[in-house]
Amino acid sequence: MQVLRTQLRQAAATEVPVLLEGETGTGKDLAARHIHATSERRDGPYVPVNLAALPVELVAGELFGHEKGAFTGKFEQAQGGTIFLDEIGMIDEKVQVSLLRLVEQRQLHRLGGNRPISTDARPVVASNQRLADLVREGRFRSDLYYRLDVFRIALPPLRERAGDVPLLVDEFIGRYNKAFSRHVLGISPACMGMLESYEWPGNVRELKNVVQRAVLLCPGDVILPEHLPTRFRTGVAVPQRVTFEVGTPLDEVEREMVRRALVATGNNRTQAAELLGISRRALYNKLRKHGIT
Repeated sequence: MQVLRTQLRQAAATEVPVLLEGETGTGKDLAARHIHATSERRDGPYVPVNLAALPVELVAGELFGHEKGAFTGKFEQAQGGTIFLDEIGMIDEKVQVSLLRLVEQRQLHRLGGNRPISTDARPVVASNQRLADLVREGRFRSDLYYRLDVFRIALPPLRERAGDVPLLVDEFIGRYNKAFSRHVLGISPACMGMLESYEWPGNVRELKNVVQRAVLLCPGDVILPEHLPTRFRTGVAVPQRVTFEVGTPLDEVEREMVRRALVATGNNRTQAAELLGISRRALYNKLRKHGIT
């Protein structure tokens, strides 16, 4: 998450198009809003457009407007600010051509009009499919792809970054304390263990909804397991995947695997040692080595 924040900060400091790629629910909309809010355009409008929710025949008019009736499109509404085009891979060939011309010339033509209209909206686009794959399949123009793929940010699924769960939980608790005038201070270790052991098929969006529900249900200042949905309290072990980049130091890999084993076993040292395939004494040595309490 810290790496992602650095990338978002770097993107916000530029004026180039940004391409966000990641599975549904990984927080692409949150990332786009963060880029806008921390950029020089923060005082301008932020206009999100979910292209997947629009009928194909209405996309061009929605984006570029209509000359008849002087209907203003989303790009004109976003003048001086940021336009977020979610699910960019869904637009058809004709709209792709118009969008390419707009990105290259910073001008648009309303439907039914010949007068060029200057646009100063910065595009941030997102896709839950790899656009490079769509280009190879002939479903997305390569020239438009290269125009949009200037600053690409990949948002990995939450199941591949379980270490981010505590950071996100703290952020969402703060957000919903403010929204609902609650005073939740944190989450119990047992509850956090359940969240970190979960696969999160709905990604960040699912975690956000779970924390929102827990803040509303929590009568005290600490979220407990009973404040989580039933699926977290079934007692059924949920397999975890751990992904490391090539080049990650072995000490860091070992520390994370030990930490994950403790989370998966509810901090039971004997079971954690069995899970790791080492003796209990060896586990204690590794706990001391890595400063894990």
